[in-house]
Amino acid sequence: MTKILFLLCLSFFTYAEIDTTKSPIIIHGNLQLTNNGISPVPSFSLGKPALLTTLIVSKGRFSFNPEFNFDLEAKPWSVNTWVKYKLIQRGRFDFILGNNFSLFFKRNLPNPRNEEFQLQRYQAFEFNAGFQLTSKRSLRLMYWKSQSLDDLGIKHGLFVMLVAQINDAYTGKLGRISFRPSAFVIDNTAPFTAYFISQITTFYPAKFPLNLSFQTVHPLYSSPNSPFNWNLGLNLPF
Repeated sequence: MTKILFLLCLSFFTYAEIDTTKSPIIIHGNLQLTNNGISPVPSFSLGKPALLTTLIVSKGRFSFNPEFNFDLEAKPWSVNTWVKYKLIQRGRFDFILGNNFSLFFKRNLPNPRNEEFQLQRYQAFEFNAGFQLTSKRSLRLMYWKSQSLDDLGIKHGLFVMLVAQINDAYTGKLGRISFRPSAFVIDNTAPFTAYFISQITTFYPAKFPLNLSFQTVHPLYSSPNSPFNWNLGLNLPF
């Protein structure tokens, strides 16, 4: 029942926004070639080079954010289909509701001749609040509650993250650098419980379409043990 009510509310807000606003449709996204394939929940990674593709289609307060992630042999890893609505936009504060249906392709033990994948389906709610401190500084709190749609994988999961976005922390003739520190908590029925700090530093070269990002994920506490992780990404925004 909770799912149905949420989706009905989301559909109502979506229809109202599309019906009453004359805001243009905006499409943008990012392609990332990465050495380690760290997922949107940063404690998990593919552990090998991957191509992460993100598309954002927005109109007014409504947005659709699909993500398609593969390894470099074109084998699937994960698919996300976020639908979001900006419920509140007042001055520097915003509050967003989101819903995601995702697919996770778990690679079974390798067979010398045939490689098999187990398809796991998940659904997640998102509550997302942001505050713009200055034109280049912001804070955001994200809360995800997920559950498996099958008798497979992780039955239930909780993910909470506090993120600071610092744009143009450094600017110079060669380009500019942005910094995104975060702290997050994971608690799921794998079972897995952990507290992490993480950061993404991105260098934007002057007059060049690509940018380079460096990500680190450090566990403060995890049960079972989760190692330090890092990731380099070459990004093409569009």
